[in-house]
Amino acid sequence: MNKKFVIFAATSLLIFNTSCGGEKKEEVIPDYVLGKEKFSDLICDFTLAEAAVGLNIKNISGEHMDSVYAFNPLKDNNVTRKDFDTSLYFYSHHPLLFKEVYDLSLEKLSKLQASRK
Repeated sequence: MNKKFVIFAATSLLIFNTSCGGEKKEEVIPDYVLGKEKFSDLICDFTLAEAAVGLNIKNISGEHMDSVYAFNPLKDNNVTRKDFDTSLYFYSHHPLLFKEVYDLSLEKLSKLQASRK
């Protein structure tokens, strides 16, 4: 075999293995983004609010829904709309982190459901 080809193939394989394999770096969440715990709390609160309205647990007619179901998960968690939008944008561009937040939210909702039985 041609010596240059062997060196080229070995170098290409080494570069491919280091770029595709190896340890993956932990993605850092910037200070201006809500942490996974806080963001999952918001997701849980939005989910519960949406479920209550969807189920119409208070049996309210459509025109009175907004005045009776006055949920505000952002206010309840002391989070501004800007912080929420910024965090949502960040997590939507980091799907692995978003999955961690989603899994954490599901865990919290499952615990809440189990405590109600």
